[in-house]
Amino acid sequence: MKRRLNRKGKVLVLSLSLVVLISSVFIVKGLTKKDENHILESTDTYDLKIDYPNIENKKIMNKINEYIDYQKENFLNNVKEVEDIEQPKYDFNLSVNVNDYKDITHVYMLTFAYTGGAHYTRDDTSLYYDNKTKEFVDLKYFFKDEESFKKLSSIAYYYVLKLEDKKFDELWVKKGTDPTIDNYRHFNFKDEGLEILFPPYQVASWADGEIKITIPYEEINDLLKEEYRGISKETEVINIIPETRDLSKFQDKKLIAFTFDDGPSETNTNYLLDNLDKYDAKVTFFVLGSRVENNKETIKRAYLEGNDIGSHTYNHRNLNLLSDTALMEELKKSNDAIKEAIGKTPTLLRPPYGNLTYHGKELANMNIVLWNVDPLDWKYKDKNRVANEIIEHAHDGAIVLVHDIYKSSVEGALLAMEELQKQGYAFVTITEMAKLRGITLDTETSYFSMKK
Repeated sequence: MKRRLNRKGKVLVLSLSLVVLISSVFIVKGLTKKDENHILESTDTYDLKIDYPNIENKKIMNKINEYIDYQKENFLNNVKEVEDIEQPKYDFNLSVNVNDYKDITHVYMLTFAYTGGAHYTRDDTSLYYDNKTKEFVDLKYFFKDEESFKKLSSIAYYYVLKLEDKKFDELWVKKGTDPTIDNYRHFNFKDEGLEILFPPYQVASWADGEIKITIPYEEINDLLKEEYRGISKETEVINIIPETRDLSKFQDKKLIAFTFDDGPSETNTNYLLDNLDKYDAKVTFFVLGSRVENNKETIKRAYLEGNDIGSHTYNHRNLNLLSDTALMEELKKSNDAIKEAIGKTPTLLRPPYGNLTYHGKELANMNIVLWNVDPLDWKYKDKNRVANEIIEHAHDGAIVLVHDIYKSSVEGALLAMEELQKQGYAFVTITEMAKLRGITLDTETSYFSMKK
């Protein structure tokens, strides 16, 4: 059998050969090895190069040897019938790199093989070994729970789409960053954060090459198990412990959750906070990130006094009209602003106008809270009308929507509390209501109310 390549084909393959030499791999730190092995073979039809360390751990070393044997045998089987080939020859390049993070040994094995066609084939294989448990693990092992891993998926999707000088297909990226363990086979804990590698074709075309992102620890430390958290580069560590209360006193009460959108407002939000104790009330604020930055002390106070803080996005844009990138930018900027103010990333989201598709819910990966009592306070700006509408439509488990950027709305809400307290209602946050109702909030449900 004889294969011939035209000049264009030779140039293409030679160019791709350079990829093998310059392709980046994960950093190598603190190698767990004695020495390195270098295997070189060259015949008339192929060149073969293998570099790998000797590992003291026999379980890891066996895995490395199995990988090398399999990849080498597969390559040789593809070329064994070739009797002659014009330059460039078939090519095989396999490298193994090892680094340690705390008690975890990471082995990254990369193979490039050229056996004809337009480009090299590539295989990426990673192993993670816990030296304490003596078991191989995957990325989920490092996260607190399944929900935390899902949140990582949303963050990773955002970081890929935000890469500079790249134009990605959103559906392709979404599929490649979905929260399946197969999508996160290659990762590394670095000084800067969690590095994730997506091989060619996973989130983009072969021409785009491998895609790497690094997610800073301040984005994911809350999701990781404590022993695997990295050093955050945040300059200020906020440790606010909010007020809590004994919910048993509300077990037999009718519950109602007052929620306030579009704030915070230095004047109106603080006026509301000044008066909540009169009614033994806690409420939920769905704040705009753009307003939080100039009202940090107000939002700190609200959180410290035991009220819920949720996101209402950064600029109050209709999320259904945004691209995936813009939607996630709205949520991230708002969540970052809230976390900077209170030291905690919000888990509750009220989308502007109540608009959010199922796909948007997947991207947000937050608990969606809507409402079923709306006094249209923004429209009428009449405190008595606001109060009467709330009182007329109040019921056990109701979620009331008002806006603390309007004085009339705050005054109307307080008037309604005064009357509803006489009717046996207790005023609780969304989190408190969920606990009292025995509801575990999930990211796939939109909560309009929480009836018994």
